[in-house]
Amino acid sequence: MSIKSLYKDYFQKSRVFLYPLLDIKRGGSVTPIETYVSWKGNYTLEDAKLICLYHLRDDDEFKRFETSKLFNNKLIQDFKQVDDNKGVYVFDLSEHKADWKCFVGGKYSQFSTEHKRKVLNFMGRNDSNTPYIESFLHPDKYFKLYAEMIHVKESLLREVGELLDPPDIKKESLEITIKKLELS
Repeated sequence: MSIKSLYKDYFQKSRVFLYPLLDIKRGGSVTPIETYVSWKGNYTLEDAKLICLYHLRDDDEFKRFETSKLFNNKLIQDFKQVDDNKGVYVFDLSEHKADWKCFVGGKYSQFSTEHKRKVLNFMGRNDSNTPYIESFLHPDKYFKLYAEMIHVKESLLREVGELLDPPDIKKESLEITIKKLELS
């Protein structure tokens, strides 16, 4: 698999670049609906939290996943149930503060070596998006290719330093309310 054209659509960058820090393997039947880096009224960017929205299920597979991968995750900080049988799991990424700052600033090529390894291992070699992710993490190897595709001088891309735009913080922000428990 190789890069033949630009990746033009926005994708949830927290899901690709931060979710792998949770050490949850890809490919299971339990996956987040979406991931976020802030939650209106609860967490801001400065809090360095990864916020994962999941459908809450009653089956054994989900309950095992929830216990072992979410609630027993070393980074878990909080859980809130929200309407429509969904749950928000909040993970503290403050121990990854340098990589967090790179993420927020769109400096994916400046992630630590360990962080890049986790992202690429999470993606896997057979995913059609892996070459793109590789190019975002290691742009030096791809400046020439991208320059040819968009018909600009390679030096211009090298000056910019990155091959992917920073995260859209509005799209990376969760806006959902916590379910109110009614006491009778």
